[in-house]
Amino acid sequence: MPELPEVETIRRGLLPSVVGRTIREIAVGDGKVLQCDAEGYITQLQDQELLGITRRGKSLIFELQRHQTVIHLGMTGQLTFRDPRLADSPRFLRHPATGLQRVRQHAPDRHTHVQFVFEDGSAMLYRDIRKFGKIFLFDKDSEELEKHFAHLGLEPFGDEFVLERFRPGLSNRSTAIKARLLDQGWIAGVGNIYADEALFEARIHPQRPAGTLKAAEVRRLFQAVPLVLEKGLRFGGTSMRDYVNSDGDQGTHQEELMVYGRPGEACRVCSTAIEKIVVAQRGTHFCPSCQKPPRLRKKGRPPSRTRKAKGANS
Repeated sequence: MPELPEVETIRRGLLPSVVGRTIREIAVGDGKVLQCDAEGYITQLQDQELLGITRRGKSLIFELQRHQTVIHLGMTGQLTFRDPRLADSPRFLRHPATGLQRVRQHAPDRHTHVQFVFEDGSAMLYRDIRKFGKIFLFDKDSEELEKHFAHLGLEPFGDEFVLERFRPGLSNRSTAIKARLLDQGWIAGVGNIYADEALFEARIHPQRPAGTLKAAEVRRLFQAVPLVLEKGLRFGGTSMRDYVNSDGDQGTHQEELMVYGRPGEACRVCSTAIEKIVVAQRGTHFCPSCQKPPRLRKKGRPPSRTRKAKGANS
């Protein structure tokens, strides 16, 4: 699933291509991705100018004159810009299991479910092999958009992302810190890849109970989250399978990952083999040397410090 850096990369790529253009036509293939009536979606957005694109967590918000449409890419969703002046790619390079891996500019196919066609013939294409993505429509003057995102937590690149608001999210939590990082109600936009990378950067084992982190560890993790997200953004996102940017190009951050997707490979810091376990039903990667496992309490009553060793003389 595209995480914050991938979604933000798409947003930045689309901005110069689509903002200021007017939607003249919307073509809907499979309406499963639309969370509203397809005919109403087409009618209401047609002939509106696209004024801007913002992001909240892993969702893109397209600002129009009278409406806002929100696109969440799900696991395999892609948003690309098609310029009629350029030649389409003659073929797709496909992943054997999931289908599309690299598209470049392409003509619509059976996996292209929504086409936003502009006045000059250019288009923004939403393509989604598994159709887990969702597209919403909101009236601009309603409070529905705010309600839609009410469940999301801190934005790692927002002004609200400060230690004083980050720290309480860990207090008295027995859940594993990896699971806590995946909770969008605490921090919006962090998924499996960047949770693993942030924990490695902070030198924290993914199974540590969140509430056991010491003050220095909390600070390290607070600093690590935006650090690894910015790194992912700098390299254009992580393309493990289906993610491509708005031009159809893969990101290169997968080549820079420290632990994610590298089980059995040498840690880039200490050369210990990276391990993979399951935390919160997600594949989780870590270095057992750099990220020490949590100490487990022994069951039963701890021995008295004053008790003499067995066989010792009185």
